[in-house]
Amino acid sequence: MIEKSEYLERIKKLAVLMRDSGLEGILLTAESNIDYFSGFRHHAPWTLFARPFFQVISADGQSAQLAHTFLEPEMRRTSAVSDVRTFAHSGDAPVDQLRSIMAELGIKKGKLGMELGYEQRLGINILDFRRLEAELNDLQIMDASTLLWSLRMIKSPAEIEMMRKSAAVTAAAFKACFAAAKPGMSEIEVCRKAADTMILEGAERPGFILVTSGIENYHVLSGKPTERKLVAGDMLWIDMGAVVNGYWSDFCRAAYFGKPNSILEDSQKMILDVNRAMIDATRPGQPVSKVAEAATGAFRRLRINVDLGKGRVGHGMGLMSTEPPHVALYEEAVCEEGLAFTIEPRITNQNGVFNCEELLVVTKTGVEVLTTSPRNITYIN
Repeated sequence: MIEKSEYLERIKKLAVLMRDSGLEGILLTAESNIDYFSGFRHHAPWTLFARPFFQVISADGQSAQLAHTFLEPEMRRTSAVSDVRTFAHSGDAPVDQLRSIMAELGIKKGKLGMELGYEQRLGINILDFRRLEAELNDLQIMDASTLLWSLRMIKSPAEIEMMRKSAAVTAAAFKACFAAAKPGMSEIEVCRKAADTMILEGAERPGFILVTSGIENYHVLSGKPTERKLVAGDMLWIDMGAVVNGYWSDFCRAAYFGKPNSILEDSQKMILDVNRAMIDATRPGQPVSKVAEAATGAFRRLRINVDLGKGRVGHGMGLMSTEPPHVALYEEAVCEEGLAFTIEPRITNQNGVFNCEELLVVTKTGVEVLTTSPRNITYIN
């Protein structure tokens, strides 16, 4: 678990960034941001909008939280922020209380940061936001996404350990579900084994499980498990991740119902060659775009026509299943110690999905691959 002192240090760092940016304070409404700056994690993430909750952080480093009375006991028990206020009604955001709290913390005039921009979402509805804007008429609401991501993108040793555990749990799930898979089983049955294993291995919950199987479905890369029965000649491709203390992993592996053959082996080797080029390009001080360039270069050497354009071949990871940075040719972020992201170059054709996603973290001198599952195709006879 992450120590209380780490959350308080994050608040201090954000306060410095606020002062440098001319912000008087920041109002947080998104679950992942409040988790990051306090340690309070909602019991039903992203699924319950009747009782919003908030965290106010001032430019001098003060912080207070506001939550429905139902959430108060758990917030007091888990949050590093000791100043917890409550409201009793469900539905509308308690705008009057928020204004009062901000005034107490000295946030009365000037600029107020909120989650308005890049890969951020407000935890209140647009009508409540408009009421907030109207009532905070002495404060100009600005986008704080750059400040928030500048801290969240770089993982601490404690965060990396949570992601390492998540990757290990997910690896155990792959091992268990591929060992259990047999022709005649449905996708749902196989994926249920994966989900059960995640819980048994210590996950807070399964994050997601995507699956595709059969020649008619290899293009469906975001599909949920179905009742489709697995048969000889199918590739079973699964992309999944467990959540451990709020932190995600995300990677994919494949099994084939039949004997090894050169077509599958050659395609898998090619994608692993692209992966290796991307891992080798991940070094502190190098732009993340160089990792994407390494993928395009490797595909070119293999004479595979892949045009990334505005697409990506990986993404950041942390308290959300996808975060900045994008592993893309247009990405401006630079690799530095603690930056965590996936790499997922892919070849999809009538033979299957050849995509062996990995989760990387930049170290002081290079890179660590957090995912440890075997990279070869698992053959099931």
